[in-house]
Amino acid sequence: MASPHRPTVSTRSYDGHERRHAHQHHQIVLPVAGGLDMEVGGARGRVGDRQGVIVCDGTPHSFRSAGSNLFVVLDVPLAGALVPQAALRSAEAFFPIDPALDGLVRYLAAEAADRPLDPGMAHHAAGLLLRALETRRSAPVPASDPIERALALMTERCGEALTVAELAAAVGLAPSRFHERFRAHTGTTPARRLAELRLDRAEAMLRGGGLPLAEVALAVGFSDQSALTRSLRRRRGTTPGAVRAGR
Repeated sequence: MASPHRPTVSTRSYDGHERRHAHQHHQIVLPVAGGLDMEVGGARGRVGDRQGVIVCDGTPHSFRSAGSNLFVVLDVPLAGALVPQAALRSAEAFFPIDPALDGLVRYLAAEAADRPLDPGMAHHAAGLLLRALETRRSAPVPASDPIERALALMTERCGEALTVAELAAAVGLAPSRFHERFRAHTGTTPARRLAELRLDRAEAMLRGGGLPLAEVALAVGFSDQSALTRSLRRRRGTTPGAVRAGR
């Protein structure tokens, strides 16, 4: 738990139980090993594979992990000059971690391996992390950026049998270069992002209408309803029936 006035930096591991709560401080979770499936204010994502998350104060969020895992957790109090409040609240919950930021995360994980950082070091580390994140968020992304074009294409056509080669060709990159740049930009792979987009659309269709499950599965790019059910269970720990019932 963060002090009312001081940030804390610590390492944490999570068990396989799903939990949901909100807290009265900002929290940034950065992966070192393993992954953490989270829902933050309605946005779903995974902390891991070079992707972190920002949870603003008062935001309901759930989380669950499986297997061994380790994260650097920064708890930031509401008081004090460290936090650009407006910037945090306007940021997307999930963000990519580039190699430079990943190096900082691993350094802090080593320093906080046995116990949380002392208050002085935590203050400086928190300032450094927040500044790094603010700089990355404020960097303008050109409209012609090939990865942004690929993301728009994936969102528009996620129900189709898109391949990495087709996406790379559509934005003018070689497949290997496209995969490398996509992962650096988003913190995940094209295949994983496409799978999440398909499940997002499937859940929206299940909640919003009475289409048969088989039709929903085909509409979002799965071969049949069994494939959709398996993917929902494996990636999100739920079933089509539970989604449709609002659970």
